[in-house]
Amino acid sequence: MSLRDALNPDRSLWHFIAVHLRRYRAAHSLTGQALADILDCDRSTVSRYESGLLKLTRKHAEIIDRAWRTQGMFMSLVTLAGASEEGDWFTGLTEYEGRASRIRMWETLYVPGLFQTPEYALATFTANAVADPQAALNRRLSRQAAVFDRPNPPHLTAILNWAVLAQPIGPPELMREQLAHLVELSEHPSVSIRIVERQDRAHPGLDGPFKIVSADGRDLAYTEAVTRGRFLTDPHDVEEVAIRYDRISDIAAPVGPSRALLAAELENHR
Repeated sequence: MSLRDALNPDRSLWHFIAVHLRRYRAAHSLTGQALADILDCDRSTVSRYESGLLKLTRKHAEIIDRAWRTQGMFMSLVTLAGASEEGDWFTGLTEYEGRASRIRMWETLYVPGLFQTPEYALATFTANAVADPQAALNRRLSRQAAVFDRPNPPHLTAILNWAVLAQPIGPPELMREQLAHLVELSEHPSVSIRIVERQDRAHPGLDGPFKIVSADGRDLAYTEAVTRGRFLTDPHDVEEVAIRYDRISDIAAPVGPSRALLAAELENHR
């Protein structure tokens, strides 16, 4: 079996990059040497990129995106691959959110990070024994600013499990402020918040929270876990998450009634 045949794009982002670099080169009817000329490197460098022996550099990814007009796709993939290698998928998530056109979220227990007040965020960081809560808060606020302070913010659709509203996080005044913030956000033209009320049976959302980020003309999914989350880039994997999102959406209350549920929960905390 050749090195190229051994690549598994479903299990490694670097393999995914190698496979798609070769596919895009073929689609542009370029030889390995022709691509090497574009990148100003040796033919062997291209061969090692495509066989997975060498990781595509950010410099070459930028050149490829510009030459093939891929809207930053290879740069994004290199960023994600580096983040996953360091165990820091969230770096890639933050970058994608900053230029997303659409974000869909499902949350089971906590208010989504993009919707959290500073006090609520600090309470969650403290409860989860984050090493430096203040630094984590600064990153959270920067992440929110990257999404909401843009001239054209993305459309955000958040489906929240009923437990998000029922679970106290800190003292009553903290929850009151957070709920008031959710009510305010629900009036924002680019934000839709829907609630899944208490169910009498199991449903697809019980597997855990996730989000789907639409950026650069494609969808990526991010699933959360106890230790760290991970991105899903394979179209089939992303489609499965999108279908799960749709199934959760089917049982969620519409936007209007959901806003009424938020307002009622706020009244309960007054």
